[in-house]
Amino acid sequence: MNIIYTRHVKQRMAQRHVSPDEIRETLETPDEILPGDFDEEMAIKQYGHREIRVVYRQTADDTYLIITVMKPRLLKRTYFER
Repeated sequence: MNIIYTRHVKQRMAQRHVSPDEIRETLETPDEILPGDFDEEMAIKQYGHREIRVVYRQTADDTYLIITVMKPRLLKRTYFER
């Protein structure tokens, strides 16, 4: 798997404390994939109470252009998880 990171993505990864390994794992084994607004897709993966969303465009066989990465705030826990 070839992954291309833009300057924007590298900045967001640093700001949101997301590692290249987490990006790769999210792309390889996502919990969910959603379509984007323009020709991109969003891979979503849960890491405990944390969620990482990778917006990407597959440019060629096994090559992924990462557009941005999002890390929503902590997921809400249910009453029974407390």
